[in-house]
Amino acid sequence: MPRTRATRPRSQESYWGKRVSSTAFKRALTDTLTRELQSLAKARVADVLDAELIRTAIQEWDARLVNRDMIAELIIQANRRVTSRLSRKEESLFDVLDRQLVADIEALLAEQTKPSAQAEKFVGNIMQQEFVRRLFTDIIFTAIVSFNQKINPFFGALTVRVLEDQIKGFIRLFMPMLIEQATAFAVSRDNQRLALDFARQIIRQLLDQPLRNFAIASSPAQRKQLEAIIRKAVANTRVETAIRAAALAAWEDFHGSVGDKRVGDLVRLDEQAAWLAGRMTKVLLPVLARPHIIRLVATELTLAAGKPQPS
Repeated sequence: MPRTRATRPRSQESYWGKRVSSTAFKRALTDTLTRELQSLAKARVADVLDAELIRTAIQEWDARLVNRDMIAELIIQANRRVTSRLSRKEESLFDVLDRQLVADIEALLAEQTKPSAQAEKFVGNIMQQEFVRRLFTDIIFTAIVSFNQKINPFFGALTVRVLEDQIKGFIRLFMPMLIEQATAFAVSRDNQRLALDFARQIIRQLLDQPLRNFAIASSPAQRKQLEAIIRKAVANTRVETAIRAAALAAWEDFHGSVGDKRVGDLVRLDEQAAWLAGRMTKVLLPVLARPHIIRLVATELTLAAGKPQPS
């Protein structure tokens, strides 16, 4: 009695279900992946990765597919676990990092270089901000109050407080000159050594701190505020737009930098093809053993056996 088309797929499913779980298939898949990876190492990145497809995927990705509340909770839970692990660590970053790396960082900070024109402009723009002007005004005003209190503890301080608005207005007249001098001080090559020494001491202090100190640096109330910010950020459409733009820019930069290089120049596939293929096999076998995948393979084989192959 001839086998019907209904029974043939079930037979194929039974065969593939056993075949996928066999040692022979695992070995054959690993060997095939190894050869494919070795061949892939010789290909150009631009020929392997479809630039337009990835660009379109980034641009048209629909964030509604993602459960944002779940993403926020995953980030929060991950942060809590990291904090919990750090709180039990007695060693410092100095103990964890390579000593040569720390020495290289300190050597970089020890180099005295002239700030670029862009850096000087950046400092100048910061100095021109209104909050800096107010800060300088308050500092000078406080110094005047302190000086008068020392000379005349009662009437001096009282006079300054009564005339506070007039004194601050007088200080603001000289503020452009003070800001210009402060900017020149900040970017001065002679004063840069002070900033570098300060930065080096801060970095060394951070490296010497036990890791647990980083975990307890914030209070429970601050951690709750941080978690609330995370929830709002994940749900914020502007954050989503910024992430999408950053991802697109990162992809364009990456593709522009490595598009003409061989895959093997980025990943040592020639040397590590067998190792990577073994790991890929462990990932792929459970997928291939899924019932719907087995059913798809069985159906396609049945169709191929019963009909001519498409041209």
